[in-house]
Amino acid sequence: MTKSYGVAAVIKALIVSYIVTFVLLFFLAFLMFKLGLTEHTVDFAVTFIYILATGVGGLVVGKCMKQKKFLWGLIVGLFYALIIFIASALLTKGVAVIAGDGISTLLLCLGGGMLGEMIS
Repeated sequence: MTKSYGVAAVIKALIVSYIVTFVLLFFLAFLMFKLGLTEHTVDFAVTFIYILATGVGGLVVGKCMKQKKFLWGLIVGLFYALIIFIASALLTKGVAVIAGDGISTLLLCLGGGMLGEMIS
């Protein structure tokens, strides 16, 4: 497998992960509107969405790559979290959001990527 093939597989996995994230967050917003979910419930749902989306990304990259699948799952989780951190920093005009829950979000994304890769 060439290096460019690995990069293409990671980009494909990230695109799929963010499509899953978009669909699930849209559904969550609909449920918040209709049911008036509590903040605790929404926090739990967002955490679940992170894990599920990176798991799907890990599954995609695991199907594409046949060697070092754990590493590729970790890479998908890492880049997924980095993109979230960058978007959060740009939207909130600072890094305060990153400092608070950043480590746990990073670990969840890394774990989700590896979990999806294990299933593949």
